[in-house]
Amino acid sequence: MSKYPAEMMLGIRRSYPKTKMKFTLTRWCFVLFLFLNHPTPVLPSSANDTYPPGLESEPFLYIVGRRKMMDAQFRCYNRMQQLPPYPGEGPFCNRTWDGWLCWDDTPAGVVTQQHCPDYFPDFDPIEKVTKYCDENGVWYRHPESNETWSNYSMCNAFSADKLKNAYVLYYLAIVGHSISIFTLAVSLGIFMYYKNLGCQRVTLHKHMFLTYILNSMIIIIHLVEVVPNGELVRRDPLSCKILHIFHQYMMACNYFWMLCEGIYLHTMIVVTVFTEEPHLRWYYLLGWGFPLVPTTIHAVSRALYFNDNCWLSVETYLLYIIHGPVMAALVVNFFFLLNIVRVLVKKMRESQEADPHMYLKAVRATLILVPLLGVQFVVFPWRPSNKILGKIYDYLMHSLIHFQGFFVAVIYCFYNNEVQTTVKRHWAQIKIQWEQGRGSRNCRRHHFGAAAAAAAAAEAEAGDIPIYICHQEPKNNEPAINLGEEGAEIIPMEIIEQETCA
Repeated sequence: MSKYPAEMMLGIRRSYPKTKMKFTLTRWCFVLFLFLNHPTPVLPSSANDTYPPGLESEPFLYIVGRRKMMDAQFRCYNRMQQLPPYPGEGPFCNRTWDGWLCWDDTPAGVVTQQHCPDYFPDFDPIEKVTKYCDENGVWYRHPESNETWSNYSMCNAFSADKLKNAYVLYYLAIVGHSISIFTLAVSLGIFMYYKNLGCQRVTLHKHMFLTYILNSMIIIIHLVEVVPNGELVRRDPLSCKILHIFHQYMMACNYFWMLCEGIYLHTMIVVTVFTEEPHLRWYYLLGWGFPLVPTTIHAVSRALYFNDNCWLSVETYLLYIIHGPVMAALVVNFFFLLNIVRVLVKKMRESQEADPHMYLKAVRATLILVPLLGVQFVVFPWRPSNKILGKIYDYLMHSLIHFQGFFVAVIYCFYNNEVQTTVKRHWAQIKIQWEQGRGSRNCRRHHFGAAAAAAAAAEAEAGDIPIYICHQEPKNNEPAINLGEEGAEIIPMEIIEQETCA
């Protein structure tokens, strides 16, 4: 009797760890769900965190700007209390908060400046704000309002041009990703339809094309449904954050499949010690599996530490959880590209037919590899501060980013010799079959016409009426010209039938 409770207790102890593990996993999933549904404050708590009554009715971007401004004000007052007194001699203007920016102690007769704030959509952070401290150590006052005044006129001086430029880039993104989806879908269909094109290289192409398609679809949904919809962003639904998670995951998969392409090319061209083709399961693990790690860590960290509305804000270092591995993959691909070019040039120098045209081919091959490996983000990582150069940089990089799927589909599918040969051969077979089908229909039609003519000839012989296949009797009893036997073009029905079928 006493051993049964002991066995029961032993069974409970053995099953307890599994139950505890399941409960822990369920509990963490439930906690993550609660964090995703209830945004946590990202600003420091202070007395200035109370918002005006009409704040929630304003556009979302202005709400974000006001919150940034309150945060800057709180940090400004803390900074003014922590800074030591003015160490210089002579009159100076006291440190102050002018309502938008924080200004330090400034010597008399000096015009101080700093970059424009990014509180509002029409403000350009590249432009400068100026504030003048006069000779008496007093901040300049506006003659009309007689209040201290800072010159913010340059912050929105070019807002109309910048707004037009933003709209152009917005529609450029939508058009680029739409064209990329169409061309990539056609390329993926070609690779899947023609089985003779199947190989490991094409398999890697298909997986990378799929990541491009899914990533472009998510970006279009985000640009159309989330970005211009301030009411949706204000409500902050769970679907908005799930879309963000999928976008980050597909973006990481996109770049890591680029890395898989670079590893494969480097292995095939540079590393010649492998006598057999590598196993693709490691590529699947790197392309689809590894991006789950930074994406999951980023989602949990974002929900815990920076849970803003729809996770639209980019002013957080948590994005480096995903962008760090992506940049590492791009750097590795960049070195793969350099090594591939080095090997190609070395092989051309060792060959007997080295000429300038071969080097041009190597350069062209290098430029072709650039959109596949994504190294343009390593070569041009920073935006120039000059306005004209900055605009050129924006259009160039946006074109490379949004049309990258189109470039990859054209270069690695439509421009591929094997694909062109296969499609042309298939198209020629379709034309031959269509012409044969059309010829057989014509043969059957002529066969039925010949049978009817034969029946008419039989009836004519019964009535002693002369028969001419290509010429008819003159009408209205007009006299016929006697051309003899050569004028009568009598052709046997079998010959007509044979020529038509041929």
